[in-house]
Amino acid sequence: MPVTTDLVQQVLRLANEVNAFAKQCGRADLSQTLVEVAARWKETETTIVVAGAQKRGKSRLINALVGRPGLLPVDADVATNCHLTLRRGPVLSATVHRNDGDVVIDPEQIADYASTTGDPAKRRDVLGVDVTMDHPMLDGVRLLDTPGVDSLTLGHRQATVAILQRADALLFALSAQDQPVLRHELEFLAEAMERVQAVAFVLTKVEDSANAQALLEENRRRLATFVADAGRSSPGAAAALAPLLEAPWLPVSAKLAEAAAAQRSLGREDRAAKLQERSGMGPLEDYIRACAGGRELTRSATVVSACVSVLSSLAAVAEDDVASASEDGAETARRLAEVDKALEELTRTMRDRRRHAVGNQFLGREVSAIVRARLARVRQPYEQAISELGTRAALERYLAQLPESVEQSIRAAWDDIVAEVSRLVGRALNEFLAALGLEPMEMDLAKLSMPAVWSHELQSEPGESAKLDLLREGVPAATMAVTIGMALAHLNPIGFLIGPAIAAAVMSRRREWEQVHRNQAALRRLVSEQFTQAAGEITLALEREVASWRVAVEETADIALAGQRKELEARRAELRAPAGRSAADRGQARRRAADRLARAGELTERALALRGEIGSAVNALA
Repeated sequence: MPVTTDLVQQVLRLANEVNAFAKQCGRADLSQTLVEVAARWKETETTIVVAGAQKRGKSRLINALVGRPGLLPVDADVATNCHLTLRRGPVLSATVHRNDGDVVIDPEQIADYASTTGDPAKRRDVLGVDVTMDHPMLDGVRLLDTPGVDSLTLGHRQATVAILQRADALLFALSAQDQPVLRHELEFLAEAMERVQAVAFVLTKVEDSANAQALLEENRRRLATFVADAGRSSPGAAAALAPLLEAPWLPVSAKLAEAAAAQRSLGREDRAAKLQERSGMGPLEDYIRACAGGRELTRSATVVSACVSVLSSLAAVAEDDVASASEDGAETARRLAEVDKALEELTRTMRDRRRHAVGNQFLGREVSAIVRARLARVRQPYEQAISELGTRAALERYLAQLPESVEQSIRAAWDDIVAEVSRLVGRALNEFLAALGLEPMEMDLAKLSMPAVWSHELQSEPGESAKLDLLREGVPAATMAVTIGMALAHLNPIGFLIGPAIAAAVMSRRREWEQVHRNQAALRRLVSEQFTQAAGEITLALEREVASWRVAVEETADIALAGQRKELEARRAELRAPAGRSAADRGQARRRAADRLARAGELTERALALRGEIGSAVNALA
């Protein structure tokens, strides 16, 4: 405890010095950032944000922590610009926060107001939903469920990053039944580390995953590679990300925790205890309680991260001020030339942006072609099999298993289609980004659910008990009976009796043969209709997702290019500002800037050292 207290005191002294330094540099905006972070020091609740990409099991995890399956919506992501807060209260209640005021709702209606599939009218202008319930896990703890941080859902990612400003700790969810951590998730973590130091990885859905340990190791490897790559481009970035390599990993299963609760409700305590232990929820609960108990420590980490961010901004400005006030102006001229050249190139890039995006408009057609081609190949074996069914009994047996078989085939084809579309669209959109000089993005459709594609009720033609068609079957049968009877009468007097029997047998076989062929035709038609409908539904679902990708990528490109222009223009203005000053004024300005740069470096060094110590202490909470 004395060590922790000493660390906290050092952090508070550092924050006061950085705040005073920001004011001295005329950056009231940066000073305000520190003030807002420090204002949370007296809060009695520890805020723990649960974040991750869509379908990583965040909401179900929170529901399991508070023993309330279905409380937060698990089949859809949290809506953009919205978050769900769970805190302790005397009764279960839910309050919707909107721009025009708060509304108390039935907790059963949370999904309508806070999920992406909710009622659009209800979720409009919703900022968040506060849920209270009486559960010991929430004692001194506030849990925040956030929108997915998928790179292509730009609004979701920005909303979650903004929420981290008020976080004491971050639980980052990855799934044992999904892909390893992707680059856009790692980039989110890099942003998160600028705001919060206490980070733990939660590996969800471990109940059915035979390769959970292998996936965990692959996640660790990707994380280490990401940190190493950041270190090659910026030693400071590597130092900021290094605590992620020591962050705890907590494998859990909300499904097993729910099963344990169900067994406990039936009085089967031994079975419940075994399931609860297998769920891994115990270590996670211990970590959350440790974060609550070490509130000042985790909050100190957040303050230090804010200090590092403020000092980085102040140092960047001081560096440009030193260069712009150089005596001979050579360094200023060189930097100005670099900025002017960069602006010219950026102007050309922005002018060509629309031309580069033209090809993206035709991605939907290519997706449709992929779907049609894949499903046509899957349909061919069914048509061949139907043509080989020679009896009504065989048709009936085939018909009984056909719906499930076709659905399974389409589901298998869906995986191939998704993989091919992901490659096609990922390549096309990343070529677009590369043409604009922007970093590539990882695009994956694995989280998209296959649409419902089975709607036809298949049935055979009427059986032999159906009414006889006199015109089509009765008249030919009578004619055949008379003809056969007359032919046999020359050989045997009873020929007229045998003739009708033979004619009936022949016509019965003919009738069965025609029914088989009618059933074959009906099956071919219905299977064709089924695959056509499946192609339409799948194409529509994929085209919508691809259109969302395209819009998001192009919006991201526009935001990135506009941000580059704004930054370059601001830098050019700063570099030009001292041009009219005298040599004496420039010298004085240079010395002041050099002093600020040295001061920023000194404070940053202290902050990084403190962050290392706090990071080790925070990780020890696990």
